[in-house]
This record gives sequence, C-alpha cells and structure tokens, in this order.
Amino acid sequence: MPSNPSDHPGKTNSAVQGEEAPRQPHERDESSDSGTSEPRDVIRQAKTDLDEGRRQTDRGEATDATYQKQKTPPAGA
Repeated sequence: MPSNPSDHPGKTNSAVQGEEAPRQPHERDESSDSGTSEPRDVIRQAKTDLDEGRRQTDRGEATDATYQKQKTPPAGA
C-alpha cells in the first residue's frame, strides 16, 4: 500500500499510530474504491426477482396502514 495518499486520490487510507486500520463507515462510502466488488448474492437474487416480475413480500405497507387506523381516533370520539 502506498505511503503517500496522493498516489491514489479518492482512496481513503486509515492509520492509527502509523499502523493500517479499518476504515470508518463514511470513509468506505466516500472512497473511490467503494462499490468495486462483485454484487452480493442477495443483490443478484433481488435483480432476478424484479426482472421476473416478482413483487415485494414485506408487510410494511399493510402494517403502516393498520398502525395509522389505530392511531387515528374514531369519528365522534
């Protein structure tokens, strides 16, 4: 690994007392080398599901609608 960060602009290097250290989340997100790996299996499966017309199976919308009904007081109360 180059000792001079300017050798690779946009690539973050973390060091603690001169030793290489894991990058912080914001360093991983903003680094030019983020997203260069192969897609994970779960991402590939999601794309396949969308391409085949499968719908999401989470219950977020139904749960939110039920919550909103319970949160709103009945008329006349």
